[in-house]
Amino acid sequence: MNDRILICGMDCVASIGVTAEERTVPQRLSIDLEMRTDSRHAAQTDSLRDAIDYDKVAKAVAEVCGDRPYHLIETLAERIAERILAGFPLPTVRVLVRKISPVAEPRVKYVSIEIERSSRRS
Repeated sequence: MNDRILICGMDCVASIGVTAEERTVPQRLSIDLEMRTDSRHAAQTDSLRDAIDYDKVAKAVAEVCGDRPYHLIETLAERIAERILAGFPLPTVRVLVRKISPVAEPRVKYVSIEIERSSRRS
């Protein structure tokens, strides 16, 4: 499948960090998703019923971010991929999680993890 739905720069907040102190203050994340699909049927019917509802996808990502505290962005990325693949008819999802300003000194714009996972249905 060569069609891709991209959701870029989702601004999410999560309790995330290695130390308990770090997890007490919710931190800002930027999340990108790339979902492979075959969009031909949706294009023909022009109906959301036949498409991936990206509003529902974005809400699912926000729910995962708020579900519980996380130590690692790797864990959060994995949980997002699992949720998207379980909840939507997609063969593959790519998840990029950026933790904004994670280090005070030296100044770091962000750290990130990018993963790609496939559905067991594929």
